Amino acid sequence: MLRDGQGLRRGLAAALFVRYLGAGSWAPLQVLFFVRSVGLSTGNVVMGLTAAGLAGLVAGPVVGRLADRFGPREVGIAGLVAQAGAAGALLLVEGMPGFLVVITLIALGRGAFPAISGALIAYVGGEDRVAYRARIYSLQNLAMVSGSLLGGLALQADTRTAYVIAICADVVSYLVAALLVARLPHLPPVPREPGGGQRYALADRPFLAVSVLAGTLVMFDVFMTVLMPVWIAEYTDAPRWTVSLVFALSCALVVLLQTRVAKGVETPRDGALAMRRSGPVIALAMGLVFAAAHVPVYAATGLILIGTAALTFGEMLFTAGEYALSFGLAPEHAQGEYQGVFSVGVGIGGAVAPAVLNALCLSAGPLGWVALVAIMVTAGAAVPPVAAIAERGRALREKDREPRPAG
Repeated sequence: MLRDGQGLRRGLAAALFVRYLGAGSWAPLQVLFFVRSVGLSTGNVVMGLTAAGLAGLVAGPVVGRLADRFGPREVGIAGLVAQAGAAGALLLVEGMPGFLVVITLIALGRGAFPAISGALIAYVGGEDRVAYRARIYSLQNLAMVSGSLLGGLALQADTRTAYVIAICADVVSYLVAALLVARLPHLPPVPREPGGGQRYALADRPFLAVSVLAGTLVMFDVFMTVLMPVWIAEYTDAPRWTVSLVFALSCALVVLLQTRVAKGVETPRDGALAMRRSGPVIALAMGLVFAAAHVPVYAATGLILIGTAALTFGEMLFTAGEYALSFGLAPEHAQGEYQGVFSVGVGIGGAVAPAVLNALCLSAGPLGWVALVAIMVTAGAAVPPVAAIAERGRALREKDREPRPAG
């Protein structure tokens, strides 16, 4: 059983690294497994995964509230074991009904994970939780990339046996992560403040508004992972291997610089300013990627790589701001619930981003790109005033709960 602060942080980091390693190994395989091994159509698989992903968002606030009530360690262990069972059930899928049931269960687990991990990080990280979360994010990127390389082996083999081994490895990652979380001591829930049970995260409108703005800015992630590969391959003269270079460069920058970029971003005000800065940086990066379609091959490659570096810097600013806001605007007794609700706003943004980016960047032409850039700048600029309202609201609620002297 881990007891000291540094031991707790290392133990939780190890658990999350193992889990992200499993997630990274399965991510490139899931569509092909259902298409190549189960025999479903690509269209049905994509629609099913999208619907399940949206359904899974509801799990965050519910499981986060459970973590606040019973302790994040116990809820985390139960959640990881349940997700291991759901992942193992992939081996039983033989048709569309089973596919929908299993992927919905998996999506519910994924939707709950940010609330569980956020509550654990908030407790274990203590006063340095934002900096600690930044280090976890660096590890997350390293684990996801390493996992994708392992998944690539199964992808290359493209056999039922290879997919089964990959699924079993994913199940093992859940169970190992659960064992590592079990080594943490019981993390007692923070007592609710008097009257604190009367106001939930879903009723905290300024906090919800901040999460929606974060969900708007997070389109940068889908821009890099979904739109840029298509744009590079179909609209620019840059060689197609540039796509791989984009992901490698982005991952390397995050692993090396995320902690440094997040340094000094601690309070909600710091987080809001970081998000405000991320908007123009992301917008600049998108403009560079657009310009790459209108220049010769070498210039196109250079613009894409510079744009990738700028986009990744914007991502690191956004990430630092996200952590400072989601942790700092949440009452201590409701960290899990607030992390879950925040993940819903960000998750919805990620879910609608492919359709929005397709409409603006691939269908609407240059004016669509101008609109996208304007959206990023506006969303970033709106964060500080909205976050200030949320922070004032929390301060007023805490003041109202202070015991009054007897008259």
